Order: sequence, then C-alpha cells, then structure tokens
Amino acid sequence: MTRDTVHELGSEVAHVRDDLDVLLGELDRRRHEALDVPLQLRRHALGAGLTVLAFTLAVAGSVGLTTWRRRRRTQLRARAGRLSQAIARMTEHPERVATEPTIPTKIVTAAVSAVAAALVKKLLERGVTALANGQPDRPATPPVNADRAQVGRGLQCFFHTA
Repeated sequence: MTRDTVHELGSEVAHVRDDLDVLLGELDRRRHEALDVPLQLRRHALGAGLTVLAFTLAVAGSVGLTTWRRRRRTQLRARAGRLSQAIARMTEHPERVATEPTIPTKIVTAAVSAVAAALVKKLLERGVTALANGQPDRPATPPVNADRAQVGRGLQCFFHTA
C-alpha cells in the first residue's frame, strides 16, 4: 500500500467522521425538540386542546349518562315496565320459575351437611370429654424445654378419645 493510498483513505475516513458528527448533532437536536413538552404544546396547541376537550366531554358524558339512567330506573314508570317484562318472561317460560334442585345437587348438599355435622359433633365430644376429665386448656405452643415424647402424648390424648 502506497503513501498516497493511505493518505487518501485517511482523508476519506475524516470526511465520513465529519458527516457522522453532523448527523449525530442533528439527531440530538431533534431528540431534545421532540421531548420538549412545552414546545410541542405550543406547536400543536389546537390538537392538544381538542384532545383534552374530547376526553373531558367523554368523562362528563359518561357521568351524566350514568346519573340519568340511575334516576330513570328509580321512577315508578320504569319500575312498572320492568315488572311487566318479568311477568311476560314468567308466562312465556313458567318452567324456569322457582325450579327445584336437581337430584345430584340434593345428594351433594346432603353429603356436605352430613360431613359438617359429624365434624362438629366430634369436636364437641372431645371438648366435653376434656372438660369432664378436668384437663386444663393447652397452650398453643409447647413449652421450650418440653420433651418431644410429652408433646406427642398430649397431642395423642387431645385427638383420640378414650
């Protein structure tokens, strides 16, 4: 590679660096400009104002519509209308009014009630037995220096009836 070629490549690299510096400077200026909120609001005042107005009207309209519908639903005429609709539905489909529970539902309900009754009965029996034997209330946690065997016997006595 000759000196002229090296010199030519060096000047070309310097020229590309200068172009990149100009481009980066322009990108930096545009970034600052784009993120400058007051400047953007001044430039786009009409659009920003219309957007704020549209959001405000949407919120106010939603609140107003909700209030109007709530007041309307409480009026006697609206309540009478809903009652007439309910009566029409009852006459069209009387089988849907006051339906009886299905057989599987009855079976599951009875089983859950029986299990709950048995648990409550067992707990009450153990509590009465413990009171009759004069056993004092047990603390929630065993004493720090308690022997594991004593704790096990205490739990066994509490959970198993004689």
